[in-house]
Amino acid sequence: MRKLLSLALLFGLTLGAEAQSLISIIPLDTTSKFTINFVANGRAKYDVANYKILYQTPDVDGNPSTASGLMSVPLVACDSIGIVLYDHGTVLERDDVPSRNNFESIIGKVFASRGYVCVMPDYLGLGDSPGLHPYVHAETEATASIDMMRAVREALADSIASYNLNSELFITGYSQGGHAAMATAKYIQDNNLETEFNVVGAAPASGPYNLAGSQASVFINNQPYSNPGYVVYLLLGMNHAYGGIFFSNPSEILKAPYDVIIPPYFDGTYPMDSVNSKLPSRVRDYLEDSVVQAFVDDTVNQQHWLWTILNDNSNHDWRPNTKLRMYYCTNDEQVNYQNALDAYAAMTAKGATDVHAIGRGAFNHGGCVAPSIESAVYFFDSLSTSCSSFVGLLDQDIASYEIYPNPVHTELKIKGIGEQANILIYDLNGRLVLEQKASFQTRLGLSELNKGIYLLEIQEGQRRTRQRIMKN
Repeated sequence: MRKLLSLALLFGLTLGAEAQSLISIIPLDTTSKFTINFVANGRAKYDVANYKILYQTPDVDGNPSTASGLMSVPLVACDSIGIVLYDHGTVLERDDVPSRNNFESIIGKVFASRGYVCVMPDYLGLGDSPGLHPYVHAETEATASIDMMRAVREALADSIASYNLNSELFITGYSQGGHAAMATAKYIQDNNLETEFNVVGAAPASGPYNLAGSQASVFINNQPYSNPGYVVYLLLGMNHAYGGIFFSNPSEILKAPYDVIIPPYFDGTYPMDSVNSKLPSRVRDYLEDSVVQAFVDDTVNQQHWLWTILNDNSNHDWRPNTKLRMYYCTNDEQVNYQNALDAYAAMTAKGATDVHAIGRGAFNHGGCVAPSIESAVYFFDSLSTSCSSFVGLLDQDIASYEIYPNPVHTELKIKGIGEQANILIYDLNGRLVLEQKASFQTRLGLSELNKGIYLLEIQEGQRRTRQRIMKN
């Protein structure tokens, strides 16, 4: 098996698929840490190798189907390594996906460059998967993600020792990917898959978790919406996922001329901007009045088919057993940030003890990406015990400093540090809580910090040294 896998890695050969998810591995390219650091702000540690993965997963009818995704692995020898699942945001164009090395795939490569195997599914109906993408359909988002992780484990099981997977799984995603990440974490727990998938931490960001609540305001309030194409995507994709039971023709839900103009844009060759530019910003201007009014009139009982869709695929109201952080920004024009607050309220009401909704600033949807992903990186690194861990990370660099006492009560001392260095301390939610210029012997007053674990980072030129510290 080892020789066969090696050949598959080199030439993209197809492997037998009995009792397994993996179909084939296709080498793509490598991405240098220099390139990754354009978005990672100097935090990339390793070059990354990228592979397209073809695997088997159920389609919306439960039948076996082919799906694709990107696997990125760090080019580093490591005897124990964890997995990060990164679920991508909304795309309409079939080839604007991770397995085609699209722009968003750089986010997954950031995680790989930190010392994780990063798994990035394309989802059903995108990449090599046939048909229409069932947009924000929670179950198939989860199964496509889970089956790709299974395929990646198969791909690495007989590979070189550098990719010996440990049991740690970290789950994140942005926008639709935040919804998919939440759906995956929930699916694992609901279906008793914790033994197979040890979710150490989950960090969905800017996701529409409460589709039937905060996100439903798009329909109810009839306010201008920045991405009206998302609404049509949801209706067409969900009708496909539910077997076409809600309507048989787009003219039943779309007003003229949009019932004729818009559907051709969902053939997989157009970007979402093409749809947005053709639609008015208010739903009542392009959705049939009868559909919208029936939906609004049924706000209490919620028996209308559109309420069924939204309630079935909301994933905010459950009690996570794992550590979970939800990142959001208050000027998000695409995903109402109240989604994260709704989820936090529902989860804590059910008794969740390690769940937080964390604001990352007054940014819009695009501006929220960087601070959210940065926070997820720090959050995962603080929990990881693999080669990406802060404990034992860069031992040679850490050995050149004297950092004491640790645990610390009021003052942390650092010796052997250059005068041009910066010292930063982050909490486990990724928030910067202290920044100070260094001197040969630096004293950090930490009396104002709450008790807990923090991440110390020393920056000297291109060198980054990180260590976990405990405040008593």
